[in-house]
Amino acid sequence: MIDDLDRAILRLVQRDNQRTHAEIGDQVGLSASSVRRRLSRLREVGLIEADVSIVSPEAAGVEAVVLVTFGTESVEHDAAFRERMQAEPAVTQCYSVSGDVDYVLVVHAPDLPTYEAWGKRVLMSDATISRYSTHLVWKRVKFSTELPL
Repeated sequence: MIDDLDRAILRLVQRDNQRTHAEIGDQVGLSASSVRRRLSRLREVGLIEADVSIVSPEAAGVEAVVLVTFGTESVEHDAAFRERMQAEPAVTQCYSVSGDVDYVLVVHAPDLPTYEAWGKRVLMSDATISRYSTHLVWKRVKFSTELPL
């Protein structure tokens, strides 16, 4: 799978993927070409899913954490909900979870009226959802995409 050098490279690119292969190599003790080959392999096998820029949530407006509970559960309803959430641009994260709720969503909208309209269109119109609760984010206390390796 992956070795200690791969882990060291992953730790570095999680913090800043704009570093050159030479800069990464200097920090982990490899040549730039070795780093390039390792990064290519990590992408090919899916351990690096994407290279992106993280935009401040203020650019999107309102950020909300939404807890969704189904009244009627079935494999078909679950699959349909997942598909709809994947297609919804306002939903930036969607988690199927255990416990009292079925899904946790992170939703972004330019303002509260737009969010309210989205909730009515997407969630209230779904007869399988018995309840959803919205938790507006006042401030992100901690946010990281970096996984501890």
